[in-house]
Amino acid sequence: MKTILVPVDYSPDSKSALLYALKLAQKAGLNVVIFHAFHPMVSPPAAYDIPSVIPALEKEKVLELEQYVKDSKRDQPEDIVINYTCVEGAGQSGGSPNHAIAIEKGPRERYASRVTYVAKMGTVYEQIMKAAEANKADIIVMGMQGGGALSQVLIGSTTVSVMRNSRVPVLGVPLGAKFYGFKSVVFAADLGRQPNRFLLAKLQEFVKTFRSKLQVLHIDKHHGLQPDDERLQPALEQLDEQLNAIDFKVILQQRVDAATGIQAYLQEHKPDLLILNPQKHNVLQRLLDKSVTSKMIAYNHLPLLTLPVTEASNQPLVEEELESTGDRG
Repeated sequence: MKTILVPVDYSPDSKSALLYALKLAQKAGLNVVIFHAFHPMVSPPAAYDIPSVIPALEKEKVLELEQYVKDSKRDQPEDIVINYTCVEGAGQSGGSPNHAIAIEKGPRERYASRVTYVAKMGTVYEQIMKAAEANKADIIVMGMQGGGALSQVLIGSTTVSVMRNSRVPVLGVPLGAKFYGFKSVVFAADLGRQPNRFLLAKLQEFVKTFRSKLQVLHIDKHHGLQPDDERLQPALEQLDEQLNAIDFKVILQQRVDAATGIQAYLQEHKPDLLILNPQKHNVLQRLLDKSVTSKMIAYNHLPLLTLPVTEASNQPLVEEELESTGDRG
């Protein structure tokens, strides 16, 4: 993993994702491409047909983008630390009779330094997909709406579209989230099916990059679930074979509904990241349903990583109604 693409639209959501990505890249030693897609303020006049006009506009937008990133990093508040130290004779020169008091500023956030800025005129979704390919991005980091506001959906339509169709992993960052590492990650998987090899390769690459502890969560609605269940053996063998360079554990749970089961597990175990494959089933949408997310008010700042199942971007999407990741219909 070498390069992160960060689409920016100047919203609070994308600002959160921007700062999150810059800190993530600094910790992992990755390059960052900060990207902005824009439309002309009015319908394009005939002058836009002149070859030099659009590049000039894009250059102007790049300068605005660079300034926005500088301002965003500078505007982050500094922590203040007040140290109270017990010393003999405290208070002889004024101040506290019990302690020597020293005030210091907390360390400033450190952000990635290898940053490239790109702006393109066109529709947001299309330009993001093109930028990911042109810049050989290994992961896309995007903002998620809401950040605790249950009256809003958690993920915007553009982010969902990119998650469903991207050739590379997409990391959705909730409003206000800060990067502290991915020590513990949960991959919600349907082990009633053979895991996709390309997806598992991306999963292993991610876990190795961030030195994460991986938990593979399978939720099944069948009664009497056992580790030697014949339905699960091919998938377990595939995990063993494909995730051969990392440690991981598999959690098998029997629940009525996958989405609510996943959320209950997240609330109990408090991982740093949830990983899904959004193309296989509609658990992604169920997780984002307001009636369901209201059950996990305290845990809606969890980032979400979606993994692709193929390098081909033109694969048809599968919209299946799965009440459980282990439900075979």
